[in-house]
This record gives sequence, C-alpha cells and structure tokens, in this order.
Amino acid sequence: MLARTARNALLKPSSRFRGCLHAKRNVVHVASRSASTVTLPASVDDIALVSLFDQPKNGFKSSPFAYTGIFGHPTLISPNAFTALADATLLRAQLLTERILRARESRDELFKVVKNLDRLSDMLCSVIDLAELIRNAHPDRLWVDSANEAYEKLCEFMNILNTHVGLYELFFRTLPLSNH
Repeated sequence: MLARTARNALLKPSSRFRGCLHAKRNVVHVASRSASTVTLPASVDDIALVSLFDQPKNGFKSSPFAYTGIFGHPTLISPNAFTALADATLLRAQLLTERILRARESRDELFKVVKNLDRLSDMLCSVIDLAELIRNAHPDRLWVDSANEAYEKLCEFMNILNTHVGLYELFFRTLPLSNH
C-alpha cells in the first residue's frame, strides 16, 4: 500500500499543445531519480570526426553545379559509362585469370594463386553487386538496362570461371597434400 501511494505521488499528469489538428491528450510522466552526468573531454578521434563532418575537404567539389556521377563515382556519369566500367572490369578479370593460369610456371606465382583468386572475385563482385543494386533500384530505365547488360556480361564470365577445369586443378595443386 505504501508503494502504491509513493508511485501515485510520482505520477504527474501533464498536457502539451500539439497543434490545432490534435486533440488534447494527457501525458503521464514518471519521475526518475536524478543522476549526475560527467562530461568527458573530447578525444583526438572525436575531434577528427567532428572536423571531418563539419569541414569536408577535397572529397567533394566546391561547386554546387559539379556532377560527380552515381554514388559519387566520378566516371559513372551516364549509363554508357556503366557499360564501359563493366567492359574494363571484364578485361581486367580476363588478364588476371590468364596470370593465375600461368602460375604453374613460377613458384612465386603459385604462392599467390589464392590471393589472386580472391582479387578476381572482388573485382567481379564489386561491379556485379553495383549492377544488381542499380537494376533493382534506379528509376531511370536507361540505367536499369545498362546495369542489366553489365550484370549479365560479368555473371556469364563468372559462371565460366566457376566451371573452369584449369582453375580448379591449379587451386587444388596449391593446397597442401594433407587437405586432399
């Protein structure tokens, strides 16, 4: 009974004006114990973050009329540029694939096979993922079509890599014999 009396004493009905369109509502606030807060001085990281967000430097163009491209990528200023990015990525991926396949010729390159396969995957997936986002979320049909083309082109190449016997054999050749 004493607890109920104390709780009722802490409950204070109050109302606030929420505009002409809202009916008057009573809001009940529960009084809480006062707590003391201690303000810590800003750390070096805190100061760096504040300056980064409050005073951006060369990361952005100063002119409000400067166009940076989609997602701030300076070369992606048109759907044709996206197609060019996919073509350049495909060419780089083909060159890296050839390098991986030639790894048998050099012991140093054999040690780099797994790392180069990871680089190849990152190279393809970064553009494929971007194409996937654009083709599903962009409102402009030209961008969507360009993203579809890039997606299909790079996924087709990735499927070829996934079934490439030479890459498979080379990968297992680089693994220690105990893992076979």
